[in-house]
Amino acid sequence: MTRTFTVAALGVVVLVLSGSGCHRETRPAATSFELHDAWVRAAPDSGSTTAAYIRFVNGTQDTIVVSNFTSDDARVVELHQSSIDAAGEAHMTMRDSLAIAPSHIVVMRPGSYHLMLIGTTRVLAPGAMVRIVMHLSNGAIVSTSARVKS
Repeated sequence: MTRTFTVAALGVVVLVLSGSGCHRETRPAATSFELHDAWVRAAPDSGSTTAAYIRFVNGTQDTIVVSNFTSDDARVVELHQSSIDAAGEAHMTMRDSLAIAPSHIVVMRPGSYHLMLIGTTRVLAPGAMVRIVMHLSNGAIVSTSARVKS
């Protein structure tokens, strides 16, 4: 599912017609912040902990900071970053926020940034939907629906 949030004005699509046919020129939507491909790992029991992943697309000219994640489907939602140190050991660090630079994409994925849904309030079976809410540095509160996958 894709969510688009307009920050200032809509992007422009310009159609340029030439004598030899139709040529389409698309300018990037330079004022939108979008959420794509949100998904959650299945949680077989209520009270479990699971992970969620989202792809953030910042088409604005400003850095967008995303923080304060919540969901009705978990008691707590925390932003974490996984990494592997020089010795090859995996570590997971809780973060307060995620900054997405202008015209950049940040993809949450296993082994990198992800959301931990702690204390799920119901069984999260494949195919179910989970709503995740977050705050943006521009004052907006946005949400996305994430499909549960096994």
